[in-house]
Formats: sequence, C-alpha cells, structure tokens
Amino acid sequence: MQKLTAQRQAILDMINRSDKHWEADDVAYALKEEGVQIGIATVYRGLAALAEQGLIESIQLADKKRYERADKAHHDHLICTDCGNIEEFCEPEIEALQDKVAAERGFKIEGHQLLLFGLCKTCKAGES
Repeated sequence: MQKLTAQRQAILDMINRSDKHWEADDVAYALKEEGVQIGIATVYRGLAALAEQGLIESIQLADKKRYERADKAHHDHLICTDCGNIEEFCEPEIEALQDKVAAERGFKIEGHQLLLFGLCKTCKAGES
C-alpha cells in the first residue's frame, strides 16, 4: 500500500466532501483556491494512487478520467456528450439482467461500470 502523503490526503478530502465527478484539473484548481500548494503532476499521480487503493473511484470517459467518492452505493452514469453533465442512477432491472447474463455464461462478475452517453434534458431541449 502506498503512503498517504499530505497532498494525497488533501485530494482525498476534496473528493470526499462532495458528490461531484472530478477531473484532475478541477481538483488542482480547487486545492489551490484553498491554499494547498500542489502541482498538476502530483494531482494526477495522487488520483491514480488513490483509485488504485480503492479510496476513490475512477470513471474513464473517452480521453479523460473523472473521480468520485468510493463510499457511495453502486450506481451507473448518464453522461451528456454536449455539456459533460453526469447523472447517477441505479436501476434494479439492469442489475438483475447483468446477473442473469453472467450466470447463463458461467461468468462471475467482480464489478462493472455502465456509462450511457447522450444528451441531457437541457441539451436535448436546446436542439429543438
């Protein structure tokens, strides 16, 4: 297990204080606003280490990662491809179907992420 440095603790505290899905740049900016002296490379390394240790969760979105608290109940994500908004949801029917598909194939699920990409209500309304 990697050492929880002061910088990593600051990153962890920042993420754990909100329900936001953080990008590395946002974490660096917010920490600097709080007076924490930290470089962007340190933020990237810290986020990776914290995710590897299971202290935060990471979501891969195309060319970038987002990070969120690890203590939330399981959920999936709706991601707007226009504004970048992320909405969390949990749908028991989807979870049951995944379990059924895995069982039929003799597959043991150890975890999953469901990411649905499209337009949020606001961006969809703006298309009209």
